[in-house]
Amino acid sequence: MVEVVAAELPDCQCLLGNVNCDDDKEANSNLAYLQDNCTGRCRSDIECQQRFFQLEQMAYGCSGESIPLNVLNAMHTFDTECEHCREYRPEDTTLTDCPQIQCSAEQINTAWSNFVDDGCKNNCTQVSCEDGFQRLFAAMFMCDPAEVPEILKNNFHSVEVRSCTEQQCNIPREIDCKSSANTRFVVTYGSSEESGLSSGAVTGIVVGAVMAALIIVVGTAIVLRRRKAKDSVFLDMAQQYQT
Repeated sequence: MVEVVAAELPDCQCLLGNVNCDDDKEANSNLAYLQDNCTGRCRSDIECQQRFFQLEQMAYGCSGESIPLNVLNAMHTFDTECEHCREYRPEDTTLTDCPQIQCSAEQINTAWSNFVDDGCKNNCTQVSCEDGFQRLFAAMFMCDPAEVPEILKNNFHSVEVRSCTEQQCNIPREIDCKSSANTRFVVTYGSSEESGLSSGAVTGIVVGAVMAALIIVVGTAIVLRRRKAKDSVFLDMAQQYQT
């Protein structure tokens, strides 16, 4: 089996801070906002994209029981419209590491078909079911969402909550908020602490930008004033010459 290579996605934690799993009202609110305001415009609207990041962070960073199933399933209708971020479940020392999986739609489809054929969708207690679910678990967390088949997205959360709660595994964690995948988003969505910038540095950047803008405005005004004064002198000279 080819070793899984995580898709190059920004880390939700770098953009949003730590996930909050205690308030499912926030998840419902974010989904409602997306459905009412963001169809066809998620990537071009900062508020829409922020809401999707928050929803995705909760969906993957919290246990399946923390978020209503209807919210988890409906979230995937925006998979092709919004940018994605990656969130990891907290590491559990009682769990084994997830198995390796190849991130391709064909391989993931095969893993899902085998899982269903083994009768695991409603009963995950067999050994083959545990291995099968862990491969699907790894695919959901590690692969690019574009490579994950819709049939898995539409069934994964209900299977996790209803059948395979005890069959989870640990995803390898590697978070670098200064990586290229994060820095292209962190200016717009990131907090100063998670991006590696101190609050003083962020303030300095903002103040510097404002001062630069003021210098440009003042400089332009001075140039225009001098030009106006110079034009006035030439006008006076011309008038004197004519008289």
